[in-house]
Amino acid sequence: MNSINLNYLRGLYDFLIGKNDEELEKFAINSIANQKKLFEEMRRSFLTFGPTSKKNIISGLNYILVNFSDDDLWRSAVPHDLPLNRVADRQSYLKAILFALTDAPPTLVNLDDFNLIDEIGPCGLDYSK
Repeated sequence: MNSINLNYLRGLYDFLIGKNDEELEKFAINSIANQKKLFEEMRRSFLTFGPTSKKNIISGLNYILVNFSDDDLWRSAVPHDLPLNRVADRQSYLKAILFALTDAPPTLVNLDDFNLIDEIGPCGLDYSK
């Protein structure tokens, strides 16, 4: 059984986390242009991560994609402090992130093959691994 720590998904959102509240409110997540920019920035961050972090992120996104209507899982895909809960088409959004990161379509996963863990550790998340 594989373990997934969905907290690693937060690292994809550095571009938005660096914005102030006013800029975040103006960021229309359903805009094609804004999604394109966001996904480009996600890819830029993703490419700096180590192989274990990358695998965890890709597996996590595929896991959420299988069950994209689950609001708790969705909040893992979009950090709580970002007002992006207005994504109109969750499934397409997740597929677009996966394609932006991997240049490949999503992989169907069996939810029973994964164990979700929710730990950050005393030193935070290490994206270099």
